[in-house]
Amino acid sequence: MPIAELLENIGKRTIEVIRKSVRRIPRRKVEDRIRKVAEVQKEPFELEEHEKVVEKILEWRREDIRKPLSKRLEDALLKYFKGPLTSLAKSFKGLDQDLFRAGIYVPKERYVVRMVIVGFLSGFTAFVVAYIMSMPFTTSFLIGLLGFIGGFWYMRYYPKAVWKRRVSEVERALPYALRHMAALLSAGIGIEETIVSIARSDYGVLSEEFGIMVREMRTGTSFEDALQRFEERMRSDKVSKVVKQILRVLKFGGNLSEILYKMAEDFSFEYRMKLVEYVQKVNGISFIYLFITIIMPTMFVVAILAGSLMSKRLILDVRMIAIMLLLAFPSISLIIINMIKKAEPR
Repeated sequence: MPIAELLENIGKRTIEVIRKSVRRIPRRKVEDRIRKVAEVQKEPFELEEHEKVVEKILEWRREDIRKPLSKRLEDALLKYFKGPLTSLAKSFKGLDQDLFRAGIYVPKERYVVRMVIVGFLSGFTAFVVAYIMSMPFTTSFLIGLLGFIGGFWYMRYYPKAVWKRRVSEVERALPYALRHMAALLSAGIGIEETIVSIARSDYGVLSEEFGIMVREMRTGTSFEDALQRFEERMRSDKVSKVVKQILRVLKFGGNLSEILYKMAEDFSFEYRMKLVEYVQKVNGISFIYLFITIIMPTMFVVAILAGSLMSKRLILDVRMIAIMLLLAFPSISLIIINMIKKAEPR
């Protein structure tokens, strides 16, 4: 029993010591410790959120780096000079319509930025070339200014040049596409399925335009509106004639396959007649081209040699002779070739 009492006294003493120790700990310290434990538990979540933000920033940075230099330069100019560039874009009437017809689907303000960049690059190149050729600084600056103006206005009329080229390619492929459409329609295929077939075929720009029509119809545009938008983009007499005939048949009825086949034959005959006229013009121009590219340089060299022998000295400076033989005559030849190319029937 003394042992049992001894153990009981030891247990009571231990419990009293523990209770005294607990009482000695201030309540404020306990609350602080609990709060710190809670903060430690929240800290991993806060770190995860911070890591997510950092990861998003790095992803945006990687996307920005992957952009072409020209795109980043455009964004920078639009960011810092948006007001003047927007005012400049508004001053160009019809630019957005030219971009639409050329198939250049960029905002007008961004295209004006491209105009400025191309103008600056062409002006800087002209200035450097003039300065390297030992021209005075003022002359070099004026040449650079002319280069800037030339590059700027070249970009202004570039959409019109692209639009005219696209129209000529569409008109060239139109007879073949009309025969294709007539064959499908005569086989009982609907007009919309025929448009899809032309879009999937290899008719160049015409297939691209028909693909635009298909995408517009799939986004809710009616077939008639898609055809009229195609006519608006092209602004071609042949395209307008085809579109009006299709719309007339859809509204009043008729054999569309026979009409399209007849139009294809008419366009082909018209092209053949233009080709005959073109061959006749080329036959007349070919003699002029031969005279300028072969006969005139030969006569020029012979005249220089004969005059030099008679006067016992070179009658013309070597630089002038080089300019005439390497620049003047080839330039005239290129002009004639360009005229022949432009006269080619479309």
